Amino acid sequence: MSRGDKGKLPPFVAVDQEMMRSPAWRAMSYGARWLYVHLKLRWRWRQKNNGRVYISQRDAMEEMGCGHRDSISRWFRELEFYGFIAKTAEGCLGVDGMGKAPQWRLTEAEGPGGRNGDTWSLPTKDYLKWDGTLFKDERGEVKRRRLRKQKPGPESEARAASKARPGLAPKARPLHSATGPESEAISQDRGGLESEAISRLTTRGGAGGRLVKEELGKVPWSTPILEPVRRGL
Repeated sequence: MSRGDKGKLPPFVAVDQEMMRSPAWRAMSYGARWLYVHLKLRWRWRQKNNGRVYISQRDAMEEMGCGHRDSISRWFRELEFYGFIAKTAEGCLGVDGMGKAPQWRLTEAEGPGGRNGDTWSLPTKDYLKWDGTLFKDERGEVKRRRLRKQKPGPESEARAASKARPGLAPKARPLHSATGPESEAISQDRGGLESEAISRLTTRGGAGGRLVKEELGKVPWSTPILEPVRRGL
């Protein structure tokens, strides 16, 4: 390091301390503050480019690590609302077909003045005139409401689940055996020789009446006793 470089700071971005202590700065979001730092990075005092300071949304996304352009647009509107920047030129499509970002004037620094901008005016510091009204992004609010309407809730999910899908037949439920006193009596009946013979007949198949006679012949029959009938006494 040479003697001429002794005590010389590397390139940095200077942010006014009075601006950082202002109520408007504290009321802003962190994203808007960080965007202002990247916008101030493009400001050059010697070149007197205040009023022509710009940064594209794509560059802001890459430098800030932001993943959505809507956030960059919202932070630009927030900075303008609190009076830290003032738009001097709208974005447009250039002659060569390349888009041009809007140009801004930083109110904390000196800016062009006069009728033709040939003179240099003092900083306006519009953020010191903030009346205390908080920033409300109407565009973001409308978008959030639309997202809430499109997002299904538990009621809509239950309603959709209750509807039968077309082309699918309802599943057949298994038939339950009827239960009652008759079925219980049949199941509890142990059965005798007659029931055993009938069950053998049904299980053996085509035995016919022969099996029925054989089974029924095994049943013990009692011989009837005949008594003479007496006629008149």
